[in-house]
Amino acid sequence: MAYGKLKADTLVYDNSGSDVEVTLSSLGNKANLASPTFTGTVTIPTPAANDNTTKAASTAYVQTELGDYAALAGATFTGNVVMSANLTVQGTTTTISSTTIEVADKNLELGKVSTPTDTTADGGGITLKGASDKTFNWVDSTDAWTSSEHIVTASGKNILIGTTTEGAALADNLTVADTGDAGITVRSGTSSTGSIYFSDGTSGDAEKMGEINYYHGNNGLQFKTAATLALTINGDQNATFSGTVSDSKGDVRKIPRNNQANAYTLVAADAGKCITANANITINNSVFSEGDAITIIADGSADITITQGSGLTIYNAADASTGNRTLALRGMATIWFRTASYAYISGAGLS
Repeated sequence: MAYGKLKADTLVYDNSGSDVEVTLSSLGNKANLASPTFTGTVTIPTPAANDNTTKAASTAYVQTELGDYAALAGATFTGNVVMSANLTVQGTTTTISSTTIEVADKNLELGKVSTPTDTTADGGGITLKGASDKTFNWVDSTDAWTSSEHIVTASGKNILIGTTTEGAALADNLTVADTGDAGITVRSGTSSTGSIYFSDGTSGDAEKMGEINYYHGNNGLQFKTAATLALTINGDQNATFSGTVSDSKGDVRKIPRNNQANAYTLVAADAGKCITANANITINNSVFSEGDAITIIADGSADITITQGSGLTIYNAADASTGNRTLALRGMATIWFRTASYAYISGAGLS
């Protein structure tokens, strides 16, 4: 039977056949184990191998002066706490109020349950508290990580999709969009068709201000502007335009006119045009390039002279003669350039 007796300021306690002396002054400094508060450094040791007392796995113990372990029920630590073994927390909520948290492990596991699935992972991720929650979560219904906020890369960094090669994208659905401005959507589906949409952010079909569609059935492309078909290129490489086809000179279905009431020297911009003239026309060397063509019409009140400039040779297609030509009133002649220095002329009313 255990006993204790008081000798001056010393308590003698016998629990195993040998006396253990504990000073009363040291006992008086011990914290209440029911709800203790510690202000220094606290070390919680692992119970000794010869400790046969049964203890719950979720309960922490501290060794008392009397050689036993007592439960830390409702303990508050105001100083450092050092754990010499693993820590298991089985409560419902764990609150950490630290300013800085340092974790040596480079991989954090979330949603670790006995049988993890995509369903148990649904909604898992990170929530940053702010005026509104800033989240980065896994969404099972879309099978994707989803951010509630914009993602900005640092200068010189890129977003790579499906490969480590810069600029390459291997994705079924890539969307870059701002509902208030413009966006690009690249899609492909089971019909083996693909589309690129350029949007101005308005509602309805009109939001597709630009659209390129690929059709696998005929290997054709369609280009739309303002939701209206503009150009079709079929698998035979033929192009069909829905509107006017123009270049820097105008509608390519027409020959633009340059009207000259006085004597005029042709310039490079006259290539591909018709000159209606009421006075003489001069053509100089090295102004035009191979393939350029100009048509001249005497559209005034009298015949005109077409002057061959120095260094330029113009062959008359009718007899191979060269030199200046006379174009009769209402006559029409065309000059086609073989090189910048010689050309051919042919027409009605030409002599």
